Amino acid sequence: MVTANVLHRTYPTINSYGVIGDCHSVVLVSPEGSIDWGCLPDFDSPAIFCRLLDTERGGYFQIAPTDSSLVGSQHYLSRSNVLQTRFASSAGEAVLTDFMPVETLDAWPYRGMDNNTCAQKDGSCHSLVRIVECTHGEIALTMKLKVSPNYAAAPGEITLAPDHLGALISGGQQYVALAIVGAHLLPSFAMEIVQGPEEWHPTIQAQFLLHEGERLCFVIGTGRTAQATRQLLEQGLPRRNFDAELAHTLHCWRTWLASCTECTNLGPGPYGHWVERSALALKLMTYAPTGAIIAAPTTSLPEDVGGVRNWDYRFTWLRDATFTLYAFNILGFTEEAHAFIHWLCRLSFADGEDLQIMYGIRGERELTEQQLPHLSGYAGSSPVRIGNSAALQKQLDVFGEILDCIHLYRRQGGFERDCETLEGPLWTMLRALVDHVCTHWQQPDYGIWEARGGPRHFVYSKVMCWVALDRGIRAAEQLNLEADLPRWRAVRDQIRTAILLRGYNTSIGAFTQSYDDTALDAANLLLPLVGFIAPDDPRMLSTVDRIIEKLTDKHGFVYRYLSEDGLSGREGTFTICTFWLVDNLAMQGRVDEAHALFESLLTCASRLGLFSEEVDSQTGMAQGNYPQAFTHIALINSVDNLRKAEIRRSEHCPEPVIAAIHRCKQP
Repeated sequence: MVTANVLHRTYPTINSYGVIGDCHSVVLVSPEGSIDWGCLPDFDSPAIFCRLLDTERGGYFQIAPTDSSLVGSQHYLSRSNVLQTRFASSAGEAVLTDFMPVETLDAWPYRGMDNNTCAQKDGSCHSLVRIVECTHGEIALTMKLKVSPNYAAAPGEITLAPDHLGALISGGQQYVALAIVGAHLLPSFAMEIVQGPEEWHPTIQAQFLLHEGERLCFVIGTGRTAQATRQLLEQGLPRRNFDAELAHTLHCWRTWLASCTECTNLGPGPYGHWVERSALALKLMTYAPTGAIIAAPTTSLPEDVGGVRNWDYRFTWLRDATFTLYAFNILGFTEEAHAFIHWLCRLSFADGEDLQIMYGIRGERELTEQQLPHLSGYAGSSPVRIGNSAALQKQLDVFGEILDCIHLYRRQGGFERDCETLEGPLWTMLRALVDHVCTHWQQPDYGIWEARGGPRHFVYSKVMCWVALDRGIRAAEQLNLEADLPRWRAVRDQIRTAILLRGYNTSIGAFTQSYDDTALDAANLLLPLVGFIAPDDPRMLSTVDRIIEKLTDKHGFVYRYLSEDGLSGREGTFTICTFWLVDNLAMQGRVDEAHALFESLLTCASRLGLFSEEVDSQTGMAQGNYPQAFTHIALINSVDNLRKAEIRRSEHCPEPVIAAIHRCKQP
């Protein structure tokens, strides 16, 4: 086990990083001005920067003061995903501006095409721009660029441009161009290649002195072939106007955020900044060419530092993505829902038996899990994994999440806006999913948490089977669609009866993790949010009390469960589960408790307002992949529920009403 002191010396804390992206990929930038993680040009491309997973082997791209004792302070430019890092000393100050240019933030650029064609159609150059400027006095700076192709598994080769103001780096069938704009004006600029005798990956290093008003622009771009990348270096990158691209990128982010029709409801007050930052983080995790939404842009950041709970999250879980759409819809963003629904409809599956819980960003089914033994892992957390074998698991809850997603989309007029209806191929697909649930709901599965200890009758999975039937019945009834309604209604009632009989333990007074069990599961905090049970039902009231009593740490943060799951090691508290507890407290009228817990949760965010998946209950350190879409979804939902709870309290409303139930009960 790596101690906290060793961790601090060798690896930055997970949530110390800022993130930038272009809705194709994301890179992580440390306060030391170092990009330590980056997969370009796409989320699932092999990483060319992976120092985050191995400080010795992994590549990075750092621009920082030559005096390494100067650590920067980071902030985002207002209402954007453009990041600035400020370095200051007694002699001078420098500001590093990092962004990935975007042409548009249209969530649906290639409607009507299949997922793979959408991805191939997007052939524009995706680049990373770093502008460093001296704003006061003078400051000596050093640039280091170490590209480690294919997760540092392939050797790299560097060819410098004739003027030494650019370079072509290749290896492992990956190609990167570096261009340096403005360096010809600096007599102090000098660039060299440094490589140790046993190193696979040479480093480009440049040192220079900037005086007040002087600046340099470093830009890297990727090409699919060596020739295309060479043309990018010689003709493309040096000729671009990066000031104009920065202005346009800022305009795109701010225009997108301004389209949030409900931000006036959630934005004002103490949580407005948090809602905006969460929305911007979620948008970063959408894949523009297809509309897919990833769970997180990283792989193998540990849930247990030094342990084996290290997973690849750069894929689209149907569950996570539908929850993301709930958050977008709360804020009034509709295009993302349109894009995702059409991505979903283009997926390749014949029936419910063939449906996977997760797919690649282009709809890929094969997500073979592999280990990378040559990487030591974050703070010694191995194995490092790419791919995810959970794609092969049976998780029955996904059917409910898909039907609920379509239900919400329909309720908000999505089909009318697209001049479409639920009838036809989409209803045929949904009807097949509901019929599949009717046949298979009594089978065990691996559950929402993807336990690797074998299938069980998880209560939350059964509840989401009930949701699938409920939403299917509502659609068929309200739109007069063809369906076996007598059978569907009967099965819905059977599921509910079974859950209440076998999923609620009267001796402990709580819904349990699985049938006829005593273990608790924080996933059951979702039961009132999906409309299965009222938030003030005595069984739900007692479940919340038992979870607070048995599944929380000294801070009141919630573990997802404490039962065996087939893996060694221990987890931290799950931030999303704690947000679910906030929701339940708010819905039950315990508004002051909900606010207090919410405020405590905010202390777990990074200085930039970003969240990881978990928090170590002993050290308070962030754990798990970062930033985590699930967590930012939950924050937005909790702000909405807190707002509604305050309205009810001010109106002295005697009965709590939650957004999810309101959503489910309306046509």
